[in-house]
Amino acid sequence: MSPRTTSHCLLTITTAAILVAPAAFAQHKLRQGQLSAVTAKIDSLVQNECAKQGVRVHDVVDDETFLRRTYLNVVGRIPNLKEATAFLDSNKPSKRRELIDELLLSKGRKSHMFHYWADVLRAKTRLAQQTSGAPYMKFIKDSIEANKPYDEFVREMLTAEGAAHAPGNGATGYYMRDRGMPEDNMANTVRIFLGTRLECAQCHNHPFDKWTQQQFFKMAAFTGGIQYRQNLRQSEFGSKVRDMQRSIRSMGQDGTRAFRRMIRGALSGVHGSGTGIAQLPKDYQYDDAKPRDLVKADTMFGPDVDLEVNMPDVEKLRRRAKRQRRRRPTPIRLEEVDSREVYAEWLTSPDNPRFTTVIANRLWKRVMGRGLIEPVDDMKDDTVASNPRLMEYLEELMVELDYDLREFERVLLNTKVAQRATPKKQPASDEVWHFPGPLMRRMTAEQMWDSMLTFVLYDVDTTIDQNDPSKVVFEQYERFLAMDDKQLKDQVQLQMLRSTDPDEYRRQVRQRRNKMRNQQKAKFADARKRARPIIKQIQRARRDGDMKREEQLLAKLDEMGLLEALRKANRNLVRASELQSPAPEGHFLREFGQSDREQIEGSTDAPTVPQALTMLNGFIERYVLRQKDSPLAHGIHRAKGSTAKVRTAYLAILGRKPTSRELSMWRSDLDKLGAEGCQDLVWTLVNSHEFRFVQ
Repeated sequence: MSPRTTSHCLLTITTAAILVAPAAFAQHKLRQGQLSAVTAKIDSLVQNECAKQGVRVHDVVDDETFLRRTYLNVVGRIPNLKEATAFLDSNKPSKRRELIDELLLSKGRKSHMFHYWADVLRAKTRLAQQTSGAPYMKFIKDSIEANKPYDEFVREMLTAEGAAHAPGNGATGYYMRDRGMPEDNMANTVRIFLGTRLECAQCHNHPFDKWTQQQFFKMAAFTGGIQYRQNLRQSEFGSKVRDMQRSIRSMGQDGTRAFRRMIRGALSGVHGSGTGIAQLPKDYQYDDAKPRDLVKADTMFGPDVDLEVNMPDVEKLRRRAKRQRRRRPTPIRLEEVDSREVYAEWLTSPDNPRFTTVIANRLWKRVMGRGLIEPVDDMKDDTVASNPRLMEYLEELMVELDYDLREFERVLLNTKVAQRATPKKQPASDEVWHFPGPLMRRMTAEQMWDSMLTFVLYDVDTTIDQNDPSKVVFEQYERFLAMDDKQLKDQVQLQMLRSTDPDEYRRQVRQRRNKMRNQQKAKFADARKRARPIIKQIQRARRDGDMKREEQLLAKLDEMGLLEALRKANRNLVRASELQSPAPEGHFLREFGQSDREQIEGSTDAPTVPQALTMLNGFIERYVLRQKDSPLAHGIHRAKGSTAKVRTAYLAILGRKPTSRELSMWRSDLDKLGAEGCQDLVWTLVNSHEFRFVQ
């Protein structure tokens, strides 16, 4: 067996016995009687509206459609062969509810929900030069896994402070994402969490809404004075950095400049609780204020806030600026008044008229395919939901559940509305939809990728948390602070080469990188060599269907310290949430519309020619059809006779049994063509519209 095959095989046979999701021990809030009452109320409100509009509600879907739809909606992938068989063979009346509960408490939900919030919040692996986004992404994932109340999740981001690369400070990534652009950050905040677009008011009074430019800057004043670099006087490692500065004085100005480049990453972060003051732009042209006037923080709507701000004398500041015209002006120093805390409390308050509406509407759209209010982030005073009574009830429910998004999702998934058939003809984008059933959607790029992995990996969800780049970031941050004088000067010398001898600098960096890679390769090669006999035993146990023996052997590999090393040897075949975010250009995920994370909700499901080419000659050909030991190939191979092989393929790929016509057609092909016929069957089903769409 080749080294590549060995590592690949191990990845495909990991089981849940090795990785147990902490969420599995959690409990749902609503008891069965309460859940039934709430879902019945929602179904009634939908039914009444449909009757009022003369719309006939669709029938509830069969178990096969429900199974596939629920897996894609909750954990972002199709069920594998084992999962599909177990559900469809069960006769329990409560199996739909139990499946929903099980999936909501699984790690798969964290992986799938992460993509949603990463798209909305524009989270990236790299936020800016020398600023990693890994801690921010970890914060989002950890918040989802802990089922952190939504209002708390938002407050933590809006009040985040500290070093961006320090453990526990991932929420600072929310401001670091818009580093140096506090006005843009505020506009994004209001759009994401309050469903209101203010971008136009940054430059002039809003042409399509009531918001003025002055109101925009009054909102921006809540984050006034924010800094994106740690204050060394107040920083936890300020004294350490000052000691470092004294240590490298002997290295001259070049050494000092090199040291400053070194510490940029360590000093990146969010500082300042907010001054509550903003300055109008120099080209401000309205009668209610003068250009460069200072304005005090004030809210756009909702409850009044209690914020005392000491406004400086503007005329005095203007006179000082005039005197300093020919020299560098002294920065205006304003007192911090914790305005960001006030801002966060106001925005997340249940009394805020749009905060609850927006998140309830967003989750409704995630499950049903369209919001009760569309677009979800462009509400105005005259905006009316397609079902006002239902929207009001969902808002009340969200507050009663204390912004528990997982429980809210549980309610929606258990409604008859969510389990009804999709329309045969999709409504136009501007057509009012009264939800006789959810809308059909094409899988997202991440759903496509993760679903394809079920053909390659026996338990795709064990790859969740396999790659955590934030660990490296935290280690580098702490290693920097722990450097002794010799290590510090060695690093400064290396950085000095960037200016004095760029070629030598690149050579040394390349040399160090290659040394690390060679060490890792040697480690992986040793692990593969030691694990090879055990892997052969695992494959034998799998062929015999001896799951207990397989789990024992996997546990043995784990005890020997080999499991983690072998997983890392093939870290690209992991769920999309564990890959670079966003994926590089040309990757399967980007080809199928993954967002570049530059715009809010920038992903797309538009079909393209490269997508067709990727499906024709890409992932399926490389990882499925050519891999005889993949779960899909293994399942088809084990099936006895052409009839069983066709049924296995349909169940594993489409989550359903073939019709009699389909069975007859493919059985004939398999009898004639054998293995080639099986490959044609797999290729055809994966390239079908039925596979690509959430029905």
